[in-house]
Amino acid sequence: MRNRFAICIAAISWAAPLVHGQALTTRFNSSSLTTANWPQDSSAINTERTRWNLAHRLQGGWEYDSNIYESSTRRTASGSARFLLSTHGDRRANRWQILYNYTAALQTYPGYGNENKLSHDVQGKAGARVNSWLHLSAKAGATLKFYIENAADYGATSGSVAASFFLPHHLVAELSGETGQLDYAATDLYDFTFNGVEVTLRRQLPASSVIELRLNRRTLLYQRRAFEYNATQGLLAKNIAQRDALTTMRAAVTHGRKIVAQIAVEAQVNRSNSFGYEFNRFRLSGLLGFRPARSWMLRAAGLLQNKHYRDDLARLNLRDLDTEREQSNFLVVDLSRDLSPEISLVTRAAFYDNESIVPGKFYHKTLLFLGLEIRL
Repeated sequence: MRNRFAICIAAISWAAPLVHGQALTTRFNSSSLTTANWPQDSSAINTERTRWNLAHRLQGGWEYDSNIYESSTRRTASGSARFLLSTHGDRRANRWQILYNYTAALQTYPGYGNENKLSHDVQGKAGARVNSWLHLSAKAGATLKFYIENAADYGATSGSVAASFFLPHHLVAELSGETGQLDYAATDLYDFTFNGVEVTLRRQLPASSVIELRLNRRTLLYQRRAFEYNATQGLLAKNIAQRDALTTMRAAVTHGRKIVAQIAVEAQVNRSNSFGYEFNRFRLSGLLGFRPARSWMLRAAGLLQNKHYRDDLARLNLRDLDTEREQSNFLVVDLSRDLSPEISLVTRAAFYDNESIVPGKFYHKTLLFLGLEIRL
């Protein structure tokens, strides 16, 4: 969870282009190629884009972090310098489209060098129209995080292919398959690979609204061994690797053009052959973006979660140090003011009540950011 704030920035940024015109599982749940935005009538696009449509963004500023180590018992507060470079490009024709996103973030903590980090996120997507009712697409992504003075570096990759079927009554059905992996440089304890399938139904509603239903089934195979619990001997290692099966059911409604709002509910069931990793989880999330006045932009993202473990974890101190995969409760509010068409002053407040490395025990965290954003 060391850099979960970056995910919240991405969630808030998701609303921005709509106003102007979503566990480690979260890391791999980047949105798919939005086939619902493809015109079903090729006459909607009369000419091909002969060159890339590019947009670049540079953000820098100072951030206050009330709990840099995300401890549930002893907090350490510090300021940090944060810099973000983001670039996006897309190219479209009447039968195909391709796009990419790349983000690099640097964060430094004076006096706490083991928290200094540099991360890279890149995504590429491509889609083709086979005919008026079938579109095919593929996407791939990677995340690399480097701790400058700490041996916690990791890399994550993912990819998927999808077929989208355009049905009557503005209904789109999408079937996709996915795969990916996580690899820590210093240890294999948290490394895993995953494979999954997903079915999505999406329907355009009146008044610029979209409703989406999604069912995802994912299997995760860890390199570590599974454990069982014995009342007299405690945790005992099995002779098989840990394997989890995660089922996610999600429903979301997105509304608006000048004011964009989304609310989503998500239920997850995780089953595992290892003690302590079976849980049921319910999530309620929301996004909001609008201009309260000329030259002002307000964006917000929030998540509430209820999680229940099937095993009684109070009997032992079960720890899972891969906190990058967990995300519990947060609220992020971003307010910006345009100083010119290319430069904006950005303020951001984020509040967390998230599960710590000890399951069922929470830590609190507040982040306050002030900086400038330059768009090219």
